Amino acid sequence: MEIENAVSVKVLFFAQSKELAGTREATIRVPCKISYRQLLQIIIEKYNLQPIRNNILLAKNEEMCEDTIDLEIEEQDRIAVIPPLSGG
Repeated sequence: MEIENAVSVKVLFFAQSKELAGTREATIRVPCKISYRQLLQIIIEKYNLQPIRNNILLAKNEEMCEDTIDLEIEEQDRIAVIPPLSGG
């Protein structure tokens, strides 16, 4: 199914998200206007991140995103999946 007004973005995975997704990076097509929560849900479902779903943060082009915003995505944007951090 083709998404209307879609763009390709690179998704970067780190630490536990990389282990669960089985890759360091991937390219997906998403609508150019999408809510943070919708984008997060797409990434969680597509890359099997359910075990850490409540602890993931997203960053767009190296800027952390607030979970209440709508995102304007442009071709070749980079979305980083920031998993829970551990250590002390």
